Amino acid sequence: MNLQRYPSAAAFLEVAGPFLLRAEAENSLILGIAGDLARGAGPGATTAYFATVRDGEEICLCAFSSVPSKVGLTQASDRAALPLLATDVIEACPGMQVVLGPEPTALSFAGLVAKQLGTIPRPWMSQRIHELRAVEPLPDLPAGRLRPADIGDMGLLTQWVAEFMVHAGEQGDAAEVARDRISRGLLHVWEDGEVVSMAAWTGQTPNGVRISLVYTPESLRGRGYATACVAALSRKMLQVNRYCCLYTDLANPTSNAIYYRIGYRPVCDAAVYSVRDT
Repeated sequence: MNLQRYPSAAAFLEVAGPFLLRAEAENSLILGIAGDLARGAGPGATTAYFATVRDGEEICLCAFSSVPSKVGLTQASDRAALPLLATDVIEACPGMQVVLGPEPTALSFAGLVAKQLGTIPRPWMSQRIHELRAVEPLPDLPAGRLRPADIGDMGLLTQWVAEFMVHAGEQGDAAEVARDRISRGLLHVWEDGEVVSMAAWTGQTPNGVRISLVYTPESLRGRGYATACVAALSRKMLQVNRYCCLYTDLANPTSNAIYYRIGYRPVCDAAVYSVRDT
């Protein structure tokens, strides 16, 4: 087994791209983040970590970190690659607190990392990756329309992004995230007299995009706004992409049902594990 780090996202994609595209929706997170960084979109281009583990010429595992606290990885085609990667990410990513990726690789990797750190891996979130190729007919959707968010929405959407990040356990400056997504035309809202829901697309891959930042304030839930917003944004994205994908929290059956109704279908399960004591 041989591990290689890459000096840039572009260098990583040149080598690992064909491997990742074998399961494009499953690998949408790493493909999308690496693609954004290679295009100069988003922060972290100079500090990101990208690595592959090979058995001879064949890649059997990839990993990345674009924020100091998280390390993501792909499914491992050979479990023998995991110990080598665990040792390297501990050295390369000293701020790592969680690991994430498809199961069962994520669980095995979290256990190896935690063992080297002298901690116990703790499950933080069970997820499912879904893919959409066509939006299902949706009767009885609420009134309103989808539109790109603009700077006039900044105050409200900063609050919503902050609330979303708390739920998702994400770190960062909500205002900066909202401003970035609005300025790049990624963040959209459903408007029914007033702005009632939001969703964004991100992570452009060769054939698709990832839907994220889906949020409706608690006082407006149960009216179909999230369904309408995600369905309309997904339909818009499918005009220029072959598929959309998204991650769901398996502990939230309501959102999983919404996405299934729209036409999203499971690709694989994934998980997030804490590997440091806090």
